[in-house]
Amino acid sequence: MMRTIFWYVFGKFSRNFLLCMATVLTIYLVVDFFEKLRKFSKYDADFSLFLMFFAYRIPETAFLLAPLGALMASIFTVGGLNRTREITAMRSCGLSFFQIAMPFFACGLLVSVIGLSFTAVIIPLANLQAAYVDSVLIQQKPEALFLAPDRLWVRVGQTQLLQIDSVAHNGTHMTGIHHYTISDPFRLSEILEAEHASFTNGTWTLSNVVQHQVLSDGRVVMKEHAYRNIALPLTPEDFQNWLAQSPKNMTLYRLYDYIARITQDGHNAQHYITDFWARVAFSMVPLVMTLLGVSISLRGSGSRNVGAAKGVGQTLAIGFLFWAVHSVGVVLGQNGAVMPILGAWVATLMFCMVGANLFLKLK
Repeated sequence: MMRTIFWYVFGKFSRNFLLCMATVLTIYLVVDFFEKLRKFSKYDADFSLFLMFFAYRIPETAFLLAPLGALMASIFTVGGLNRTREITAMRSCGLSFFQIAMPFFACGLLVSVIGLSFTAVIIPLANLQAAYVDSVLIQQKPEALFLAPDRLWVRVGQTQLLQIDSVAHNGTHMTGIHHYTISDPFRLSEILEAEHASFTNGTWTLSNVVQHQVLSDGRVVMKEHAYRNIALPLTPEDFQNWLAQSPKNMTLYRLYDYIARITQDGHNAQHYITDFWARVAFSMVPLVMTLLGVSISLRGSGSRNVGAAKGVGQTLAIGFLFWAVHSVGVVLGQNGAVMPILGAWVATLMFCMVGANLFLKLK
């Protein structure tokens, strides 16, 4: 009998979860589409590219909304079982609250495991494709030929290549710049090497510049400049988009490897460590929200007044409170106010303890 009840409740919760996810995901994407429509309408691009961009955004959006979907589905499912007196029937058959809640926890754990696989691999790859569609296909900006958090190759137009050792997080400062100019026929005509570059008043300024000018007869003329302006159709926002993979668009394995490398080099890795653990912690939130939703709903298992409006209201209130605590914890971890792993996990652990406490007090 227990197995039959398990799969019956599991099926109800799964269907409600998929329905809630489809609803909130559709609402979010529609709102986001019309918000970005004004921006995209400035570019003469095919409408299919807009749809492609939002398609690549679905994995991350679903990952972020999964906790809300799990919380809402658990409240609605328990509410439905209450209205049909099925909870009372299960209790009269001798089932404990833990046995009744097992299908919810199993489904919540499954969603969390899928979410972990999403944030570990699928979301970073999808975000890179979304950034490519937005920047290169829609906005017609130069494509980064090769990029990593500490190396970047960019093709600028048809005759220039730009190699950069590192870019500041805000995209306004670069170090280790090598700018190559190629003339027709395919011939290297100039190389600019600079220690630093900064973006001020809409212009990139190189400092400590060495210019190598290659003449047609093969001779190389070298000149040195303290400062030199360079015309680049690139803004700090472009570099931020390319380097957004550090760490947002990195796979967890690559992010872990990068943290180890910059730590070994003596750099501060708090920002990256916090983001690493925040992604792992957030993948467990659907299970925590399922625990919270079941605990709150089962407290009123003797009544039949759990309506849709009340369930949505509870979901939004709990979701907003969790997001506020989670965001504060991540910021504190990134700034070094608390240990990065603590800042990343604080909201998840806090809400897990609240849900466990409510569940243990069920009578």
